[in-house]
Amino acid sequence: MGAFVGISGRMSAAAYFGCVGLLTLVGIGIAMLVRPAFGHTVLQSIGLEAVPRAEAASFYSTRVAPLFDSRCVSCHGDRREKAGLRLDSYAAVLRGSKDGAVIKPGDPKNSELFHRISLPSSDDRAMPPSGKTPLTPDEVTVIRLWIAQGASGVQRTIAGAPRLVQEVRIPQDDPQAASKARASLSQQVRKLQAEMPGVIAYQSRNSADLEVNASLKGSAFGDAQLHALMPIQAEIVRLDLSGTAVTDASAAMLAAMPKLQVLRLSGSKITEVTIAALAQSKSLRSLTIGDIKIAGNGLASLRQNHVTVYGGADAP
Repeated sequence: MGAFVGISGRMSAAAYFGCVGLLTLVGIGIAMLVRPAFGHTVLQSIGLEAVPRAEAASFYSTRVAPLFDSRCVSCHGDRREKAGLRLDSYAAVLRGSKDGAVIKPGDPKNSELFHRISLPSSDDRAMPPSGKTPLTPDEVTVIRLWIAQGASGVQRTIAGAPRLVQEVRIPQDDPQAASKARASLSQQVRKLQAEMPGVIAYQSRNSADLEVNASLKGSAFGDAQLHALMPIQAEIVRLDLSGTAVTDASAAMLAAMPKLQVLRLSGSKITEVTIAALAQSKSLRSLTIGDIKIAGNGLASLRQNHVTVYGGADAP
């Protein structure tokens, strides 16, 4: 007892803080038992439990996550967490709510999430709640099949899943709106179109976004010609540099293009140096690299950013 109590009869500072620390750990332990989702969060944050991650090309990422994003995250995302449940990441979906797991891999009937999305919209427990767009029968089937197959973050296809049908919307022509959107760069675009005939075009009649097909110039199009596009680079959404003489000297410019979604590099002078830089792109979704040699796991960062990569060869 003397080790814990000083001459004055009071508990020593070391003993006091030791007791506080012990009580804190006990409190955290109880909270982890009572709230399993909190327990997983704690274990994952200190590295005692791996954080579940879904591959970009998995069935979850391509079919299930978009449904959660469009129907669920307004109530179960970073801004609002009803019942302590978030559905804005694979790890969060598996972690569940304050009351425990909402997904039981392989068992949709006993998965709370599936039960809630299967209820009629008139039921107070239905998800999404009344007043919000409900999931269609096909969308419910997609989630059911995903859970039934183990709620995997790796599996790419699931037999029997309804075919993904994209809604087709044909925009109405609005010449005035298009002219207004193009106004700030129209002079630069016309100048560059005159210098590079057939290379630069607007993506559509109603858009200010630009497509650049430099492959038409072949080896006559290099870093100097690409840098000549700097005045309009903020509006480029598709860029084809196949067969050109563009090199890694242009890596920073390519990675910084704010709207670039589709990039083709097959047959250019670019190497894995530029491929690594493109991991910083915020908008890139499709990258064609042909037979560019990539060392190790050099494409991992791009794929984690949901970039579809076509081609690539292992470096010796």
